[in-house]
Amino acid sequence: MAGASKEYIRSLIPDDLPDGRKILEEGKKAGPSIKGGRSRLVRESPFDNYVELWKDCIEKGELYWATNVGLATVEEEACGIAEIWRWAQKLGIKYHSTLAIPSTLTAIPKELRNYDSKNTSYVPETVEDYIALEDIEGMEVMQNDQALGVPNAWFTGISDIVAGSFQAGCISQLMWNQPGCDDHVSYVTDMLKVMGVIASKWDEGFGVSGYSDDTYPSYCADAIAYVGYALFEHYVTTTLCGARYTIAYGGLVSDVRIRSALLKAFHDLLWTEEQPPVLFVQASTTRYWDHDLEANYGMAAQEMLMAVLAERRYKTGAVILPVPITEKVHVPTIEAIKGMLGACARLEENIEQWEDVIDFSKIDEMAEVMKREGAKFFNNMLEVLSAAGLDIEDPMQMLMFIKNFNPGLFEETFHPSVRETGKLHTYFPTDMGSLTKNMIDKGMDRVRNAGLEGVLKGKKVLVASADAHVYGLRYVKNMLQCAGAEVVDAGVDASIPYILDMADEEGVSLIGVSTHNGQALGIAEQLLEEIARRDRNCTVFMGGVLNTILPGHSEPSDVKNLINERGLFAENDLLKTIAMLREQ
Repeated sequence: MAGASKEYIRSLIPDDLPDGRKILEEGKKAGPSIKGGRSRLVRESPFDNYVELWKDCIEKGELYWATNVGLATVEEEACGIAEIWRWAQKLGIKYHSTLAIPSTLTAIPKELRNYDSKNTSYVPETVEDYIALEDIEGMEVMQNDQALGVPNAWFTGISDIVAGSFQAGCISQLMWNQPGCDDHVSYVTDMLKVMGVIASKWDEGFGVSGYSDDTYPSYCADAIAYVGYALFEHYVTTTLCGARYTIAYGGLVSDVRIRSALLKAFHDLLWTEEQPPVLFVQASTTRYWDHDLEANYGMAAQEMLMAVLAERRYKTGAVILPVPITEKVHVPTIEAIKGMLGACARLEENIEQWEDVIDFSKIDEMAEVMKREGAKFFNNMLEVLSAAGLDIEDPMQMLMFIKNFNPGLFEETFHPSVRETGKLHTYFPTDMGSLTKNMIDKGMDRVRNAGLEGVLKGKKVLVASADAHVYGLRYVKNMLQCAGAEVVDAGVDASIPYILDMADEEGVSLIGVSTHNGQALGIAEQLLEEIARRDRNCTVFMGGVLNTILPGHSEPSDVKNLINERGLFAENDLLKTIAMLREQ
């Protein structure tokens, strides 16, 4: 077989793994003892749950907007969302749902939080914190981020249910790793129990979401993977566990044709009368400038105009989620969120004029190819897993596969073209495939033009990402290789102890760490603490989004200088980093 071997796939499943069907039943039996709440939006509506309200909006042909918000405290988060809702009401913008973005610390049980990563977002500590976000006038707050495929799943997922967040967790984040949480079997077991509870509450509208850009498709060159993997998550969630499933996407897909075709493909393949399948379509985050923020309105307007046209044509019920123009440089403020939401909502004005001149036949054709090849991708997954000896009807084994599989092998193992011809044929290039290549090509040209090609020959450098973002890591790796370095790739979601363990194993004293989620200063302090504990002599450089919320502040601050003052090298100009490494 191409890609991953049968032996490798079989090794992903521990010999003493408990039977997932029994674990699922435990969760289903516990479900009736857990009282599900309802958001204030639902409580003040004539509907019993959000899914009923959502279906009513679809029947009326109404299009709704959403935002994502992640502020420093629960109180600020609630106040910020309420402020956006009041503002939207005055302007007549149809806005009744928000995706809440908590700190990644939320994913980790309190007793395992060995480090304060100083994230930019809030940490819900009690069930009351979750309830507070579901008690905002006019709002359904989706609290599914960091809530299901995480070590803290029993607390976070059940809190979602009690509070009334109809999306009680995101299955896609299961592949992420959290520092200090190594007992994967234990926390995947808890996750499956929560899925059993969610399944028991089908009639109450609770369900599980997937977000394609947080999981395996984000590593793939072809958008076919988005469809195939959504079918797999749906299979695990609905077919095996009996829970509702919705899919969201968009953060890493900027081609408006592919975005629109995915909307139709997801809808056609997953639609049922009981469950609309597409939760939201988010704006992409890959093509925003950091040197001219206002110009980002131009990119956003293109995407959102096409999103409005596609939703009006296909009537999936997906809400549209714009991303503020400041997304690339720091966590957006409420004013930045309102600015983008207002600009995008006005795209609905005169939309009929656009419908008169836009031809969707090309997108309809693309969607048919996505459906056909995506179904093959999904069937290949089941066929390969079964051939490797996995019980594809055991939800625990399927979740452990998601948790443990090497994402770098995903596309070459299951893509239909690789299975049929031995070579990858890319039908619809993703940003991962096209933008990363262009970025790397330009970066390598910069290295050569600066006379730095080969200057690191003989040096061994380890690089890692402290979060789930893979783009920057691949860019850095290629630039360092162009400069002549031998690069050890420690991957994404790498904990600080893991990074230094690998550096020890590989005999590396030059270590690079990328960070994105507002953790820069916390990561720097963790590095310094661990280096001191090991009495290690090494050179550490950092890059990415180098910001953190500092004490007494509500908004993130640039902490590049603070990191440099502590003795690490923080810099996003890789030419300067390469020049520094040359001297080591």
